[in-house]
Amino acid sequence: MTTVEIYRDADKKIIEYKVYGHSGYAKVGKDIVCAAVSSIMQTAALGLGKVAKIEVKYTIKESYFECLLPQNLDCHKREQADIILETMIIGVKSFEEQYRKYIRIVELEV
Repeated sequence: MTTVEIYRDADKKIIEYKVYGHSGYAKVGKDIVCAAVSSIMQTAALGLGKVAKIEVKYTIKESYFECLLPQNLDCHKREQADIILETMIIGVKSFEEQYRKYIRIVELEV
């Protein structure tokens, strides 16, 4: 199963997210569920960096992706990040609805 972990601060703002594991929908390398979820999560990180110009830290390994936002974003950058990240959540939740056996989303307050 692919697990998506979303970490929110006390103000419900996303400060970090991770995705890991193989969905099990198909063999590794041919798994459209893993590919779709990975694409959504990585595109959000690219949007944060290239569109919003936010210096995020991210890690990519086999079956693992993590993105961490910097602390203390100014209001404008935070608003841009929120738009990108909440859109990411909408996308990944739509896959969760379709492929419930293969994707799990966990939202945590830190």
